[in-house]
Amino acid sequence: MSKYSALAGLTISMIDLLKEQGLAHAGTVDGLLAYRVLGEAVAQAEAFGVPLADIGLDGFDLDALLRLPVKKAA
Repeated sequence: MSKYSALAGLTISMIDLLKEQGLAHAGTVDGLLAYRVLGEAVAQAEAFGVPLADIGLDGFDLDALLRLPVKKAA
C-alpha cells in the first residue's frame, strides 16, 4: 500500500467517524466539535482541489450537526 493510499484511508475513516459521532450528538458540544473539524476538512479539500466525494463529504449537511434532533410526538 502506498503512503498516499494509507493517508487517504485514514482521512476517510476519520471523516466517517466524525460524521457518525457528530450526527449522534447533534446540537451538543460534541456535535459542534465534529462540525468544526468537518468544516475544516471541507475548506482544505476545496483549497487543494480535492472533490468532496473523494473524502465522503459530498452532499453531507454540516449544519445538521448544529441542530438538536426533532423529538417525535408520543
